[in-house]
Amino acid sequence: MNTLIFGLLTIISLFIFLKLGKIKASTKQLNRENRIKWTQNQTLNENADNSKTEEVKPSQISDQSDK
Repeated sequence: MNTLIFGLLTIISLFIFLKLGKIKASTKQLNRENRIKWTQNQTLNENADNSKTEEVKPSQISDQSDK
């Protein structure tokens, strides 16, 4: 009985997910000025206030257990 209920729930959820996946955002939402830039190859990051900061690479942590 549980298998039937959860199977139907899975099929209904999958159907709803596939139907809602076809809905796109409006052009007003897509073409706005303060949109987040999701590019990988940026050397400078822009904060929410459009100030630019350089990325800081982490330095190597040495093993101090030898002391």
